[in-house]
Amino acid sequence: MQMRHFRYFIAAAEEGSFLKAAGRLRVAQPSLSRQIRDLERQVGVRLFERMPRGVRLTPAGDAFLREVRQTMESVARAVATARREGAADRMLRIGHGTLFYYAKTAATLLAMFRAAYPDSHVTIRRMNETQQRAALRERRIDVAIGFSATPTVQGFSTYRLADAEIRGVVLASSHPLAQQERISLPDLRDLTWLRTSHKTEPELYETVKAGLLQRGLSPMRERPRPRDPAVAGMHVAAGDTWMLATDEIGRMYTEDNPALAYRHFSEPPIPCWISILSLPDTHAANVERLLETARQMPVTSPPAADQNGAP
Repeated sequence: MQMRHFRYFIAAAEEGSFLKAAGRLRVAQPSLSRQIRDLERQVGVRLFERMPRGVRLTPAGDAFLREVRQTMESVARAVATARREGAADRMLRIGHGTLFYYAKTAATLLAMFRAAYPDSHVTIRRMNETQQRAALRERRIDVAIGFSATPTVQGFSTYRLADAEIRGVVLASSHPLAQQERISLPDLRDLTWLRTSHKTEPELYETVKAGLLQRGLSPMRERPRPRDPAVAGMHVAAGDTWMLATDEIGRMYTEDNPALAYRHFSEPPIPCWISILSLPDTHAANVERLLETARQMPVTSPPAADQNGAP
């Protein structure tokens, strides 16, 4: 007994005619009639009464129709579920924060992933830390990529994609402190710290600020850093603000921009990473594939530091 037997049977029952059912299914009427007879032999009872003009269901045929329709509906749901799951296996939804220089690292990862899995469908949305965590918990995204100031993030599986150790500050090249080869963080107390938002990036903000306090700096003034790096650079160039930065981000700000200077601070670096977050219980195939791809990327580490934190 095959699915075509059921399709032919339902069409004949609904049309009340083998001829009309054959036309609906675009098959030859003799072929349809043979399939119906074959079905009746397998079931063991007559399903139709043949009349001069058309057919009608027997009581057994009427009962059989109800069950066959349920079977076909179950099969359709099973097919839809399989296709939906198959599509989910090929989908990868990513939320990312402001990555600055490290957007290149994320781009390299995604290029390697697409080369290895060309049938995958990747969507990318920009989200701040708070939005990323909520979207992960609500399963609106599969992974989040952004800065984390702790090796692991509570409640999530954490893969450290790149080391983003904070070793220096960006400040106006005209400021007296910029004339020094190295800066001591407490010397920045009278300037305004342009920092990540404590509303949108609360965990990163709290951890980095704690790192500054541990290194002797309690900023007297602070305000959120503009979202656009170029605009943030304009604020710093005005002369009374400063920003923390990694070596890579520091070079990004100061390259071809004589108004800004990047200087290492003499205190120990503040740990930070670019991390991939996902839910611990996720079983999405593409999440595992992305992480496996990340493991194949070259590991980059910051330069070695001496006991004072200097490179």
